[in-house]
Amino acid sequence: MILTTVGLRDTVLFTTTLLAIVNPISSAVLFATMSGRFGRVIQGRMANQSALAVLIVLLVCAWAGRLLLYVLGISVPMLQAAGGLILLLYGIRMVMVDEQKLTAVEQVSAEEVPEEHWKALAVVPLAIPGTVGAGSITTVVIQATAYSSPGDLAIISGVCVGTALIMWLTLRSAGPIARRLGPSGLNIVTRVMGILVSATAFGLLGKGIGGLLPGLAR
Repeated sequence: MILTTVGLRDTVLFTTTLLAIVNPISSAVLFATMSGRFGRVIQGRMANQSALAVLIVLLVCAWAGRLLLYVLGISVPMLQAAGGLILLLYGIRMVMVDEQKLTAVEQVSAEEVPEEHWKALAVVPLAIPGTVGAGSITTVVIQATAYSSPGDLAIISGVCVGTALIMWLTLRSAGPIARRLGPSGLNIVTRVMGILVSATAFGLLGKGIGGLLPGLAR
C-alpha cells in the first residue's frame, strides 16, 4: 500500500493554483494567434507537441525538483517564501493586465514563421514560457518538496498529467475559444485567475516566513 501525506484540501488547492497560473484560456488565445497561419493538420500537431512539452516540464519539476533543492542547499521554508513572493508578483501582474498586452499578443501572428519550424514554435514560446513559466514551475517544485513520499509524488504527477490533458483539449479548441471570448473576455478571465493566484501566494508566503522565523508564528 502506497502511503500519502497530502490531503484532499491540499490537492485541490494545488490543482486550482496550477490551473490558474497556467491559465488555459489565455494560452489558447496565444496559441490561436501564433498558429493561425497554419492549416488545421499542422495546428493539431502543434497542440499535441505543446501539451507534451508541458507534461514533460511539469513531471521533471515534480520528480527532480527536490533533488535540485538538496544540491543547492535550499530549505522548504526558503522556497515557500520565495515562491510565494514570485506567485504574488505574477498574480498582481495578471490582475493589472491591460489591453496593450492583448494587442501585443495578436501582433505575433503577423510574423512570418517558416512552416518547417512549427515544432520548435510549439515548444518555445507556446509551451515555454507561454504556458509553463516561473510561476507554474515554482508551484510544482514547492508541492513536490513539501510532500515527497512516492504516493504524494504520484498524486502530484496525476495533477500534472490532468493539467497537460486540459491544455491539450484547450489548445485543440483554441480557435473557437478565442473567437467567442475576444479581448474583453480574455481580460476578465485573466483578472479572476490573478486574484486566485494572489490569494494562494499570500498563504504560501506566510508559511515560508513562519518556517524561517518561527517566533513570528507563535
